[in-house]
Amino acid sequence: MSRTTAIFKAITLNWLRSRSGLFFSFLFPVMFLLVFGSIFGNTNTSGHTLYVQNKDGCPGSPTCLSQDFIGAINSTKVVVVNSPILAPSVNVTAFIQSHSSFFGGNPRVLVIPSGFGANVSRGLPVNVTYISSPADQLGPIVGGVISDVANGFNFQLAGARRVVGLSHESSSARALKNVDFYVPGLTAAFMMTNGVIGLTSIASEFRRSGVTKRLSATPLRKYEWIVGNVLSQAVLALLLALVMIALAKVAYQSNVSLDGYTIAALVVGAILFSGIGMTLAGLVKDPEAASGLGNAIAFPMMFLSGTYWPVDIMPSFLQSFARVLPLTYLSDGLRDSMILGDYSAALTNMLVVSALAIVFVLLGAKVTVWKEK
Repeated sequence: MSRTTAIFKAITLNWLRSRSGLFFSFLFPVMFLLVFGSIFGNTNTSGHTLYVQNKDGCPGSPTCLSQDFIGAINSTKVVVVNSPILAPSVNVTAFIQSHSSFFGGNPRVLVIPSGFGANVSRGLPVNVTYISSPADQLGPIVGGVISDVANGFNFQLAGARRVVGLSHESSSARALKNVDFYVPGLTAAFMMTNGVIGLTSIASEFRRSGVTKRLSATPLRKYEWIVGNVLSQAVLALLLALVMIALAKVAYQSNVSLDGYTIAALVVGAILFSGIGMTLAGLVKDPEAASGLGNAIAFPMMFLSGTYWPVDIMPSFLQSFARVLPLTYLSDGLRDSMILGDYSAALTNMLVVSALAIVFVLLGAKVTVWKEK
């Protein structure tokens, strides 16, 4: 029994000394609980935003029926009508393009046509138009609420006869599937883990084992060491993207594509996460501590950056947190170029990723100890 107790103590103490062991045994499941609980555990989440353009009105004010229709949508609490209401003169297409968000895609817009109130009062058919992005996973929910409100109007005002109808328009020219949303996000997420977790662990282990010290004694320079690591991550990112796209097309007939913008975003993203990995490896001397820190940074970022679900469904404080995560910009940029063909938004996201990449690569070079003094 004493020998069993001795083994128990030895193994337990060894486990307690292991930072990565503690992370995966306790902190990792706790982080999962906090993330999933915050996102899905609150049933009283705020409503989903909808912009409304009311073209139905007389000089000075909209008709009562169009106001009532907007009020009925707002009263559901599932959908929140954004204030102020868009003026009839607003070009909706230009509005959507100018209000595209890094974090939620294109805005959802409902257009109430001129003559809405008059047609409903006379029992004549009239359609409201709902415009949403195919990449917006919450778009169908909002559309369903609008349809239910229209059915309520039909029941109350027209004796259950269909007067108010709903037509749907896409803010993207491409027909998309659900899998299309996941391919860019998953590609970006695992690029991030390769850099933040993989490169951090490798660089830290090289330093502990003396490989870095031996390399520094050769003609190899520090910038060559860093560039080599970055190039490796860039090649891995391109290979990962090719595998993901090929599998999605073969298995699910996905519509995602790989073009120049996407390749550029993949390379810049690889540089960014390589820089983060090199920075962590340079700041934390112990490989296990560096690995634990990399995991602690990577896993929350993976789940809070809109890679698996839209940022819109998260509580407002998590949405604000998502706005400072580099992975948010990369996954949105890849989604813009790979599935939406919105190269203007993709370029904007890529510029943000590029700026962060420069900062972290320079910081990684600064904290990387090459020649011991």
